[in-house]
Amino acid sequence: MTNPFAEFTERIQAARAELDGILAQAERDLSRFKRENKPTEEERQQLHEAALRGELGDDMRELAEKVERGEDTWDAVFAGESPNAELLRGHLERMISENQEAVAEALEEDDEFDLDELRRDAEGRP
Repeated sequence: MTNPFAEFTERIQAARAELDGILAQAERDLSRFKRENKPTEEERQQLHEAALRGELGDDMRELAEKVERGEDTWDAVFAGESPNAELLRGHLERMISENQEAVAEALEEDDEFDLDELRRDAEGRP
């Protein structure tokens, strides 16, 4: 007599192996993205100084002061690991608003960016 659940178990194991592969690839992609998009020390210093001067808004000045006092680090803030990462939101929203056209244009020119695929993924469709 055959096990009626054998095929079902095999299908679950195959789906799980596929999911593990997808997750592993996502982790590799995220690591690569972080490596390639990490600001240089010079860029970080320029941001820090502009934030301290108040050129980037009050939230960014507060963040820079916390970094200055050793209460936080820019790396932790940018990685979203800092309890103060929310202070970055206003600056990012301003930057997005100010650079919306340039971002849209850059995405249109990016052969690897597929808006339809992104929408399908967001909706959970294949």
